[in-house]
Amino acid sequence: MTDILKENAPGASVVAMSGPTLAMEVARGVPTAIVAASAECSGGADGAGLFHSPAFRVYTSSDVHGVELGGALKNVIAIGAGVCDGWRLATTRRRRC
Repeated sequence: MTDILKENAPGASVVAMSGPTLAMEVARGVPTAIVAASAECSGGADGAGLFHSPAFRVYTSSDVHGVELGGALKNVIAIGAGVCDGWRLATTRRRRC
């Protein structure tokens, strides 16, 4: 996604943000963390400075594509976990003697 943004907004600082966050939890002040990645050194720090608070940690990285891919994979895993939870698969473990 950042590549598309860079093509359409040349010269703009583009930051990819990803993390295991839920908007309702962030709004309630539940502690969480994300990563702000930018190819430019100051881009990630600028993004971190905008959102960082005592309950919301923002870490920086220069691995933009890694953060984007990790965020996409996290979402696939979260959907699978939600399906398993909905089907109550986690509670049907067999007990071993």
